[in-house]
Amino acid sequence: METPNPLTLSALPHDLLRSIFERLSFADFHRAKIVCSTWNSISKQTVPKEIRSPWLILFPDDGVNGCVLYNPDEDRIYKSVRDFSGTIFLANSGNWFLVMDSKSNLYLIDVFSENRIDLPPLESLMSDNFTFERKGDKKFRWQVTNLPDALIVRYPKAEELRGLLWVDEKTEEFVAVWFFEYSCNFLAFHKKGDDHYRHIQLQSVLLPDVFVSVSDIVLRGYFLYIARSTDYIQILDLSKQQGFEDVTQNDSFNMLSRSGPWGYQIILRIVVTTSGEVLVVINNLYETNIESRKSFRLFKKDPIPHPNKHYNSLVEVDSLGDEEALLLDLGITVPGIEPNSIYFTRYDRVFHQWDLRDSNLDICVFNLETKTLKRFPSLSDMKLKDARWFLPCI
Repeated sequence: METPNPLTLSALPHDLLRSIFERLSFADFHRAKIVCSTWNSISKQTVPKEIRSPWLILFPDDGVNGCVLYNPDEDRIYKSVRDFSGTIFLANSGNWFLVMDSKSNLYLIDVFSENRIDLPPLESLMSDNFTFERKGDKKFRWQVTNLPDALIVRYPKAEELRGLLWVDEKTEEFVAVWFFEYSCNFLAFHKKGDDHYRHIQLQSVLLPDVFVSVSDIVLRGYFLYIARSTDYIQILDLSKQQGFEDVTQNDSFNMLSRSGPWGYQIILRIVVTTSGEVLVVINNLYETNIESRKSFRLFKKDPIPHPNKHYNSLVEVDSLGDEEALLLDLGITVPGIEPNSIYFTRYDRVFHQWDLRDSNLDICVFNLETKTLKRFPSLSDMKLKDARWFLPCI
């Protein structure tokens, strides 16, 4: 099947655009926003309808590092007039994306407008445990300072940077989190109004081994959920004026055996619902080539207390309810779209997200009720290095 042709409205006269906007559906409204630099002056006259589906931002493997948007409701691809060459997309929340440019500068962009928020330089990170310096556009120097008898130095590269983002579309409050996947064992975060990054130590002692104790990380609002490989989920409140607060209670989970319920290696992810409940998600998409056997399963903390008060068993969840769907790329559930569905692109979203040697892209939607997978044939001919589900909002 042929790949949909990109569309553009940017060449249309202003008065014709005004006429078009008065007749647009919500999907068309967004399409016109992304391709036309004059949408701001016109779009205020149009009230969009309720959104029906998340969109996909697609990153073609064409050597340009650009991106296009895909609307599943229309089965169409839309091309931005903005130049994203040399830009790496690290995380997203609503219309907003955390991106890094070719000089390793971080900023937030709204893909449906020209709005941009510049973030402090990475080297503004403040810590009593280590120093962090820039060494050119693509490399940094990280050295432990709280262990005088040990010389621990790392040189993390920009390509190792990973990120998380949350933006409140109404108040425009936001939290951006970043970390280096292979070279350091800390997180850094920035909130609106700050002029630097604060650090979160992932281990009590800085060691050369990196991220050995972390399997997944989710940011929902001001709360950061860190899943430890030792069956422990740490919850941090980043809203505090001075740093953060550890608000972890009894969140020690039995994260299932490594062999998994399908009898072989499985991938564990955590998800945070709108009510703040933590779910464990597993899938076997990469363990079987038989489409009918591919599946997802959800688990939650057993409501029946375990004899060991510091331990919680998991019980399987058959449904997300009648109003929520799961965006696994973000690790959160959302209301208002196809309920009981899991929107998925890859299992290694937080870690290894740009390792092209082993591409794990598998764009699909899994229905928990029918146990069926929905795919998008019009994307099958596209050679992609990455894709992300995101939920457009106004």
